[in-house]
Amino acid sequence: MPAVAARRSSDFRLAVLWHDRAEPPTVPIAPLPGHADVVVVGGGYGGLAAARRLAAAGRHTVVLEADALGRGASTRNGGMVIPELKAGPVTLQRHYGPLGLRMHHEIGEAFDHIEQLIADESIDCDYERTGQLYLAHNEHSVTTLRHLAHEHLTIGDPVLFLERGELAGEVGSDAFTAGVVLPRTGGLDPARYHAGLTRLALAAGSEIHERTRAIELSPGPNGATSVRTERGTIEARDVIVATNATCDDLVPTLRRRVLPMGSFIIATEVLPTEVLAAVTPTRRMMVDTKNLLFYWRATPDGRIAFGGRKSLVPTTVDEAADFLYEAMVRIHPMLEGVAIDRAWGGSVALTLDRMPHVGRAGGAWYLTGCNGSGVALMTWLGHAVAGTVLGEQPPPSFTELPFRPLPLGRLRRQWIPVAGRWFQWEDQRR
Repeated sequence: MPAVAARRSSDFRLAVLWHDRAEPPTVPIAPLPGHADVVVVGGGYGGLAAARRLAAAGRHTVVLEADALGRGASTRNGGMVIPELKAGPVTLQRHYGPLGLRMHHEIGEAFDHIEQLIADESIDCDYERTGQLYLAHNEHSVTTLRHLAHEHLTIGDPVLFLERGELAGEVGSDAFTAGVVLPRTGGLDPARYHAGLTRLALAAGSEIHERTRAIELSPGPNGATSVRTERGTIEARDVIVATNATCDDLVPTLRRRVLPMGSFIIATEVLPTEVLAAVTPTRRMMVDTKNLLFYWRATPDGRIAFGGRKSLVPTTVDEAADFLYEAMVRIHPMLEGVAIDRAWGGSVALTLDRMPHVGRAGGAWYLTGCNGSGVALMTWLGHAVAGTVLGEQPPPSFTELPFRPLPLGRLRRQWIPVAGRWFQWEDQRR
């Protein structure tokens, strides 16, 4: 039992908060075509961004979404627009040489791209450039954050390292030992942003087919790829697989290299202005330094959305809600007794090296492995890979990374709990 049981409001539901205010466009119901220039598998940020660019260039583009559009991770995440990889720029350069700095540059380009897209297309998604507050969960992590801040400053990135005594103006908690402010971060309503991307893809001329699962890719006539679906087969000159954490047997190499991992979020009731300001004076996107991390933020309508996971073992949303509530109140005691209105879960795509990957397999391009930071990156990767298909730009730098399979893939159910306990031990130790 958690130390503090989650108090559920009279309006509490196991449902995604963001879905309450999103108004996605109606997708026309139409027969599946037999041919297309490009088939895009996956109707999330990456797939829609790719489809929009391709259709705008005059390519007959078909998007296949296995579920109802807008029910996947693109509308279930925390809405944090964070341009990050799991290492700083100097560390990336040390590990990967010049490729490391090019990858760091590209995540910055992804952030610029999403900000420009939202502004140019007037996407109504409550976007706000808030900055990120990266918080050390113990004394050992202070050194980690110092090094990270130094790495960013070395290449001219604007960051600010904060000692424990300087955190009061940033976060209403004494649970953290230091912090780093990264100004180039924003927050948005992910479901409304997804609805905006859907409108742009449709307006450009993309066909979108919901509840149409792609089952198999195989060589087709004249160098095409045959995409077999539950509703028929499409012959396509090019295929882009943008399913991220939803990896199945369509591209077997991805199933061996991508680990879908559950992440959960609770959303409080709407808070009084003074309480919200006490929790987050600057409204930054907040993340701690643990392996099994917490992430939280103020929502556009005045709540706290608080996310994370207890372990790598599968759990229910109800159990996760109690765990998250206890953690939220421990970090912010002023929230004790506040009720939660919503709780939900989704999956993030983890890779062995904690890096995103782009490449070709089975006759298709793929983009995957954003490791929980995909709002800007998946949008940009979809746009960039579409540019490669059109012959307008080289592939993203992430195509140059070795993509190692997960160890003991067939035994992942056995080793994942062990890995989770290791992460918990390491979080306590460091």
